[in-house]
Amino acid sequence: MCTEDTYKLSDNFMKKIIIIYSLIACALKLNAQMGARIEQFYMDPSISIPAAIGTDEKGSIALYYNKIFSETPGSPQHTLLNVSMPVKNKNTAFGLLYMKENIGFSEVHNAYATYAYSLGLGKTTLSLGVSGGVLSQNFDATKAVYIHENDPIINAIMYSAPVIRADLRASIFAKAERWFAGFSASRLPKPHFDYTYYNYKAGYDLQTQASLLAGYIGDLGNDMTLRPSINLTMYNWDYTYFQANLSFWYQDKVWVGIGENNLWQFGGNIGFKPQEEISVSYSYTVPDGEQRGLLGPIHEFRATIGFGALGGGVVSGDDNESSRKKSSDDDETEIKDESTSRKKKEVTATSLKDMEDFGLGNDTTGIKLPAIEKVKPALGFYLVAGLHSNEDKANRQIKELYMKDVIAYKFFDPKSKSYYVYMKYYFTEKDANKGLFYYESTVPNMWVKELK
Repeated sequence: MCTEDTYKLSDNFMKKIIIIYSLIACALKLNAQMGARIEQFYMDPSISIPAAIGTDEKGSIALYYNKIFSETPGSPQHTLLNVSMPVKNKNTAFGLLYMKENIGFSEVHNAYATYAYSLGLGKTTLSLGVSGGVLSQNFDATKAVYIHENDPIINAIMYSAPVIRADLRASIFAKAERWFAGFSASRLPKPHFDYTYYNYKAGYDLQTQASLLAGYIGDLGNDMTLRPSINLTMYNWDYTYFQANLSFWYQDKVWVGIGENNLWQFGGNIGFKPQEEISVSYSYTVPDGEQRGLLGPIHEFRATIGFGALGGGVVSGDDNESSRKKSSDDDETEIKDESTSRKKKEVTATSLKDMEDFGLGNDTTGIKLPAIEKVKPALGFYLVAGLHSNEDKANRQIKELYMKDVIAYKFFDPKSKSYYVYMKYYFTEKDANKGLFYYESTVPNMWVKELK
């Protein structure tokens, strides 16, 4: 801890100290404006819009760390853990989020639990979410740089016990094949923080915070997509922070992008997927003008790990994969045990008609599903129950649906390089939408897939 009489600071360093005091003042007076700032907002919508977990196909864990204005002492930094847990075939999902915000000598902990319920609206999934949690703030006197060591207000803040307040968030999120959009409002109770030190007191209200997020996936052909996204964050409805990003993806495995915000801070990002359910990325942002050399750049690191990569987890929504907690042999045994009372009959199904001719009530161990050609199927409208990255998973779902007395088959879409499990094919969208009502009680989260 130092005073003005102890050290002679250079002009440049003194400027940084003044900036830090300004940041701290904002933290005490308008804390939400210095709240969580995530540069790669487009990679996990559920961070700002919790209801987005209701549209997740697979459970996952996301980790974020960033350092804002990295060359400035005491500048903001965020550590975040976000867990998404969709429930198979239940139209529900649960989420957990923990985030620690550090700025100067202030430390804020955010912890939330989220429940989301999703509805299928044709080709779009709509999810509604509610989150409850706590905010805790404390101050670390060892990180303070004093100008006046005996300032009673600063002492009131730093030597008070940590303050904990309840918080509530509400959100809505919509997702289709090529776009997503959502809105959330948090700090709805407007938590108030009070600090006392002998006869001195300090306090402030956290601002209500709202977020509006939207993104689009544009197909460029040849396994390439262009993905623009925007994020608007509003504080007390009178201050707005804007972020925009444009990413170029190849084979859904490698991407590079550029981003900018309304503070004229510009940056780039890069990422890749070393395997199907693991992705890592990094973003680098620089302030504008004179701030660039004075404050330093913004670094952010992100990693997402799917439950499947950890050897477990379930999926929901469009994918409907079986639990990965068991081996393939266990899955086959489970299906066979449920089929002991069924007739022994065999079929090598190469089309939906073959499955229909096979009929219901037979043992699934007799169903042989050879590999299909990777060619574009007939144009039209398909009533789809699942989307899979490989054919074995599609075959497994076909058998699971058969056990529910639902006859299904598969096709391969070269455009998305994915296997779809479908129950019916229609020439018109009107007829396909009618088919949704027929299967809604036995096949949750189905949708109409148009091939044109």
